[in-house]
Amino acid sequence: MPKQKTNAKFIIKQSLKVFRNKGYHSTSMADIAKACGLLKGSLYHYFKSKESLMTAVIEHLHNFYKKEVFAQAYDEELGAKQKLQLLIDISERQFFSSESGCLMGNLALETVSTVPEFSEKVKQFFQDWMDAMTHIFAEKFPLAQAKQLGRESVAAIEGAIMMMRLFNDRQFLIQAHQTILQKFNQTPLSTTNNNP
Repeated sequence: MPKQKTNAKFIIKQSLKVFRNKGYHSTSMADIAKACGLLKGSLYHYFKSKESLMTAVIEHLHNFYKKEVFAQAYDEELGAKQKLQLLIDISERQFFSSESGCLMGNLALETVSTVPEFSEKVKQFFQDWMDAMTHIFAEKFPLAQAKQLGRESVAAIEGAIMMMRLFNDRQFLIQAHQTILQKFNQTPLSTTNNNP
């Protein structure tokens, strides 16, 4: 069998699959090496520890979402409702095709108390997601209301992903997205009622 040609990017992508399926704590460097077709010791030429590898995975995933997903919210060629529908469509494609849900959400719950160095990076991912949703809602709603709707939307999607996995029922995520669209279609609160 020919030796697997590899680099850090390949290891990160393979690791992402393993971490998504097994979780952070249940994944060993041996699991990752096997997924990469490498000897365990070879991984340490690229990453000094499982923590440093997971950090690279978080950064890789965050950068992907920033460029390929969240960026859609800032596309000035599209109207706000089109942007929202596009993010919903991407969300459904992503999470319907993954049996393990949202890696960032899973990681936040799994490591918040045990590996706190991941928390800030995961929080920044969710902040960027909330900012993207806020930007869309702010095209129609006052900023304070848009921020609240952005936060509620991300929380609803993450909760729906968990319930979808638990009950093996896609309707949880579909319904969460329908609720977000319904909120978008509501009449904005009067700007005179909002505190600055």
